[in-house]
Amino acid sequence: MGTTATAEMPAPGANGPEDVYLSWHRIDWATYEENVRRLRRMIFKATQDGDLKKVRNLQKLMLRSHSNTLVSVKHVWLRHATGND
Repeated sequence: MGTTATAEMPAPGANGPEDVYLSWHRIDWATYEENVRRLRRMIFKATQDGDLKKVRNLQKLMLRSHSNTLVSVKHVWLRHATGND
């Protein structure tokens, strides 16, 4: 039973608005990637400062982030599409 990728997919309910369809080619990837980069920098800085409570809170935010979900899916999809498993 194979599945095929479509140009539009529903946004995940846990990390984005329900019943909103995203067009893969219309996603503003630069914005989402910048959001993820910013969160990573904040986690790094809080780690360097030794603020473990802030690190944990930022990590939880990263896990629930719609931007992180989209960027992660893109990375997996690109890896799969290029055959670099």
